[in-house]
Amino acid sequence: MPRHGTKRNADKPVILAQTRPTVDKPVQCWAHSQSGVRCVRRVTPREDEPLPIPYCEMHLKHGDGALKVVPHPFAGKCLVARYDLPPKYKIAFWGNRGPCKNCSEEDRAISYYPPDRHTGKNKDADGTIRTNYNGVLNPGGTGDLIQFAACPGPGERQNMRYV
Repeated sequence: MPRHGTKRNADKPVILAQTRPTVDKPVQCWAHSQSGVRCVRRVTPREDEPLPIPYCEMHLKHGDGALKVVPHPFAGKCLVARYDLPPKYKIAFWGNRGPCKNCSEEDRAISYYPPDRHTGKNKDADGTIRTNYNGVLNPGGTGDLIQFAACPGPGERQNMRYV
């Protein structure tokens, strides 16, 4: 196995599993290079992060190399994969937390429900879903690429889900 943690064959990269970030130990950066090599940098929580965004500083700025943003003929920009990604490939959505913009302004924000600092989940031990709305995550001005992921159209299947 190459030192970068990704098995390779001559035709396409073989992507290894990405582990969920935790507060108690560093996690390997989730991003891959444009050729499919997994980043070897370790990520720990940054200031005021209950759980780390699972990207190193370089990939926070430039995004995951497995993905790219391309022009779309009538929708502006669209996110595509550079190569086939395996099922359960993980991509993080991140941004600056703040209030929701006026509905007349274009934005790519997602509502933010902060996770429990220890479990990383939005469910209490008894299974009750926590409803602790805390503004939106606005990816504008970051290296976040998932903001350009398109919604499925008519007759298309959903290919992403929240975890």
